[in-house]
Amino acid sequence: MKKFEESGIYVARGCVLLLFLLFTTGVMAQHQKVTIDVRDVGVQEVFKSINKQTGLDFVYGALQLKELGTVTLQMRDVTVEEVMAKLFAGTQFEYKFEMKSIVIKKKEKRDEVRNRSLSGSVKDENGKPLPGVTVAVKGISLGTATDKDGKYKLVFPWVEKPVIVFSFIGMETLEVKYAGNDTINVVMKECVAELEEVLVQTGYQSIDPRKNTSAVTTIKAADIITPGLQTIDQMLEGYVPGMVFMQNTGQIGAAPRLRVRGTSTVLGSQEPLWVIDGIVQENPVNVDPSQINDLDFVNLLGNAISGLNPEDIEQIDVLKDASATAIYGARAGNGVIVITTKKGKAGPPSVSYSFSGTYTRRPYYTDRAVNVMNSEERIDFSRELIAKQTVYPTIKTWIGYEEAIRKYYRGEISFEKFQQDVGYYERVNTDWFDLLMQNSFSHKHTLSLSGGTDKTKYYASVGYSDMKGAERREKNKLYSVSLKVDVNYNRFDLHFDMKGNVGEKRYTPSDVGVTEYAYNTTRALPAYTESGDYWYYAREGSDNTGYYQLFNILKEVENSTQDIDSHGMTFTGTLGYRIMDPLKVALTLSYLVNNTEQDIWHGEDTYYCRKLRSNMPDGSENLNYNRLPVGGELQEKNTRRNAYTLRGQLNFNKYLDVARNHMIVAAVGGEMSSNKYKGLEQTYRGFLKERGLQMAEIDLKKYVKYAEWLQTAEAKGIRTDQLTNMISGYFTLSYSYKDYYTLNFNTRVDASNKFGSRANDKFLPIWSVSGRLNLKEAFMERANWVNTLALRASFGYQGNMLDSETVETVIKRGTHDKYFNEYASTIYKYPNPLLKWEKISSVNTTLDFAFLKNKIRGSVSYYYKKTRDAFLSKKVSEVNGIDAYVVNKGTLTNRGMELALNFIPVNTFGGGSKNGFRWSFDPQFGQVINKLLNKAINNGKKQSLRDEDNITYTDYLNGRVEVAGRPLNSFFSYRFAGLDPADGRPMFSGTEVNYTVNGEEVLGEDGEVITNKSRYAEMTKEQVFLEVMDYSGCRVPKLQGGVRNTFSYRGFALALNLSYSIGSKVRLLRMYPNIAKENGTLAPQPMENVRREFLRRWKSPGDEAYTNVPGIISDDEFVKSLSNGWWRKETYSFGTNIWQMYDYSDIRVVSGNYLKIQSVSLRYNVPTRWCNRLFLKSAYVSLSGTNLYTWGAKALKGQDPSTQTGSSTKIAQSVRPTYSFSLNVTF
Repeated sequence: MKKFEESGIYVARGCVLLLFLLFTTGVMAQHQKVTIDVRDVGVQEVFKSINKQTGLDFVYGALQLKELGTVTLQMRDVTVEEVMAKLFAGTQFEYKFEMKSIVIKKKEKRDEVRNRSLSGSVKDENGKPLPGVTVAVKGISLGTATDKDGKYKLVFPWVEKPVIVFSFIGMETLEVKYAGNDTINVVMKECVAELEEVLVQTGYQSIDPRKNTSAVTTIKAADIITPGLQTIDQMLEGYVPGMVFMQNTGQIGAAPRLRVRGTSTVLGSQEPLWVIDGIVQENPVNVDPSQINDLDFVNLLGNAISGLNPEDIEQIDVLKDASATAIYGARAGNGVIVITTKKGKAGPPSVSYSFSGTYTRRPYYTDRAVNVMNSEERIDFSRELIAKQTVYPTIKTWIGYEEAIRKYYRGEISFEKFQQDVGYYERVNTDWFDLLMQNSFSHKHTLSLSGGTDKTKYYASVGYSDMKGAERREKNKLYSVSLKVDVNYNRFDLHFDMKGNVGEKRYTPSDVGVTEYAYNTTRALPAYTESGDYWYYAREGSDNTGYYQLFNILKEVENSTQDIDSHGMTFTGTLGYRIMDPLKVALTLSYLVNNTEQDIWHGEDTYYCRKLRSNMPDGSENLNYNRLPVGGELQEKNTRRNAYTLRGQLNFNKYLDVARNHMIVAAVGGEMSSNKYKGLEQTYRGFLKERGLQMAEIDLKKYVKYAEWLQTAEAKGIRTDQLTNMISGYFTLSYSYKDYYTLNFNTRVDASNKFGSRANDKFLPIWSVSGRLNLKEAFMERANWVNTLALRASFGYQGNMLDSETVETVIKRGTHDKYFNEYASTIYKYPNPLLKWEKISSVNTTLDFAFLKNKIRGSVSYYYKKTRDAFLSKKVSEVNGIDAYVVNKGTLTNRGMELALNFIPVNTFGGGSKNGFRWSFDPQFGQVINKLLNKAINNGKKQSLRDEDNITYTDYLNGRVEVAGRPLNSFFSYRFAGLDPADGRPMFSGTEVNYTVNGEEVLGEDGEVITNKSRYAEMTKEQVFLEVMDYSGCRVPKLQGGVRNTFSYRGFALALNLSYSIGSKVRLLRMYPNIAKENGTLAPQPMENVRREFLRRWKSPGDEAYTNVPGIISDDEFVKSLSNGWWRKETYSFGTNIWQMYDYSDIRVVSGNYLKIQSVSLRYNVPTRWCNRLFLKSAYVSLSGTNLYTWGAKALKGQDPSTQTGSSTKIAQSVRPTYSFSLNVTF
């Protein structure tokens, strides 16, 4: 394989050299300098003199040249071109340079009418001029283009029965027979198959879709922009076959997770590469890939395109296979998403304004997704528990019904008072969702200016977005600005682009847990006292003291904030120069600066700060544990990013023959890029926000624990500095014959010092070959019912690297160590000289088709990707200074099918009329099957790719272990064996004391009882885990897509978009989240709510036949159940207790499949005549809704399968429905 790759490199170099020689030989020949000094000689003598000085040969007819007679020439140090021009000036002969020869021939005779002149105008169906329309004569390579007023003038030589062809992207090509008229005015109609005519943008080139050989999905931004969604990545759901869309929270500003054709790496980032106008983008904050890949991690910091206004976007191209992504090298193993922003169009200035207002609906307890008890149900549940003599031996927080009955039993209140208090708690039914969340109104505005001439075009915009979340005080503001100028002057072209954004986000810190509190807190507790003050209850405080601290969730929200402020600027300039018609050079420089500041503040009166003070129950200070004597706490996390890209590119684009059948497109270039992050994290205690952001003065002698904390890295500040430099070279070559077929070759070489000297892999050559055969044009030209039929195929390699790895030992210098009285250092990174690149091979085949005048269009694709030498973490002894090491030991495969269809069952539009009816139906289908292989499976027994001592049972339960033959993010569950008929406790297969199969004990050869303890002692930990657990499934779906329906009638358009997800599994929300021995009872704490599932729990023997919800066992038995698992103290311990095991059992695993009404919109385009009266060019209004309803498994009980899962330690906010009004006007 290595030899094959080297051969590919030599072939590529040979192609470059050959092209260079072919394209420069002719140019060099005619510019060679010669000296001619002859008198009265034949022209052949001049030819001989030139041949002697330059080596150029002459091809001519000797008899014809006698007509020239003798010549006299005296020319010194001039070009051959100048000599030939003077020699044949005014004669009947002409010459042409052909490679190293000069061909002389007699000029052809022409008819008396030598040229014809034609002029006219081109307009659209609304009567508006169309600038930039190509006007050409069919059969000859001669044409022009319309100006800003839609006018043209064409002079062409005489041909028999000429046909004038008018073509423009998005319009139907029009052919008009020339009948001798000097003026031809035409009206062009909008093309039904408009999407097919949009050029594919790769970031390095613009490609005619009829010559595209790669797997690319192209989307016009105008087709997917949805009010109610803030960023373009959130709008991609269901539109890209083969791309998995995952969103783990409904909070505004949170970035979704995207997977293009599966997961190609284990330790590296699994997100696709973002490119804006040809420049690679990185995340504003360098979040560790392990966090980004964690399906439960909520990314509120945003991603590489969070600051981009969707209204500024023209087009999105998703590059999927190696042929499309190879030119991006080692960063493109997960696919590339190329965004092309809007630019100016020739014509008078055009001002556009767009507005959208969005109403977001908060969660309600009546929603299907909120399956918890109301206050009356919760008290009935507690009443039944106490009636069964359930006690609370260790509870210190006595509130609500439990407090009232305790006081009554103790004789502290009368029965009448008890009844009064219980009645109050039953009726209070506190609506935590109403108190903590809100129905919000958001609005977005964009003002843009566009225009220019055929020489200079400009586009500018300013945007403002003010999004309010469902949680109170949650907001996400974004200010954006964009300026784009394109200038063409003679052979030069200049492109300047500037983009800026300022973001202001505010959330409640995650430790407060607003959504989780609304779900899990009993509604039988008040939020306010009768006087309207906050109602507090005692909550467990510091782990060191055990003292309980006062808590009120509203006070926490009021005095805690998480602010994320960001601002960024990007400047990009490109200077191009056309050396000659086919050859152009371009130099691009881009510079970016981005600052992100994250402040997490907890005020002095919050429970968070009370825990740090650890005051005693009587309110007195606890000097032994007080880590925050006064004020609040402020955590600052600041990240500054600077990046630049410098690129030089030489482009060649030429038809090789007069008939324009053979075409070569090539580009060669080099790129240098740098990306630098500088970070500072520091925590301040004693922060007085309300007193001018000051810091309090604290007596360090008195508060010893606070003084000790000041010496920690958290208090002193942690600074980080990460620099990644890369130098690359790339080459692309494409050959096309007519519109029949296209062949393409791409290659790129990246150099990195991240990989070891012993691995001999510092340079990674990435390459691809691909081709396209247009079957319609080549073999089915007369099949009128076929509009398009084309086959595409590609094969190539992609790569991946880890920025965190190094070939050298990295020492982290520490501070002064008080014990050793000298500076201390630790090993931060161990040298890894054997580490190599991850290498991804990719095969893709695609069939494109369009039938019946494009009424049926689509494409079907099959792909296969294989990652070799995947990065995995290996456990090593801590004597090395580290406990883990990255090695190349994994193999990943991804394969799947993609289907994109478009049907137009009805279309009565035509003839320029807008009064027809059109129905468009677009189903999208994308399948991804991911599998992890193991090159070192030991006799089929070892399935995990981890070492034995690096495996825990929680890794299997949470899907964090890499298992051979299974997809990444696969998880396992305990095998539920039913409820114990005696008391309703859960039972699990494999946990029995004696070895049991199908309920029967298995005996040994001598009839002895075999215990599971003795069996498991002879197994590895992995084998034990797989004895008590079964594979449940994968959290990532295998199949996702969307179905779009669009109905257009007159000026109205109704769009209904559905999205679906199939193949994932999710856990139900946990029923026993806070089970612990310290509570001393199975009963929920007085402040906790209970899921309604408990209403159908086991109550008496025989119920186990009808329910799988455990019963309530006695306190003594409950305490025993927390510690009597015989496996708990073994090295292979596989569970904490039976209640935790129940939450993680297979009975709590359900299908994550869903079908969602993603969006519905009704749009009305204001008629042109009305716009003219209002001095508008165009206008439309629309009503729309998003995330309106989700169908999922019945067992979910409304639980959102996309955002809420029992695998997470917190309950995420579900995706919220929105309702929007939009207005767009253009002046």
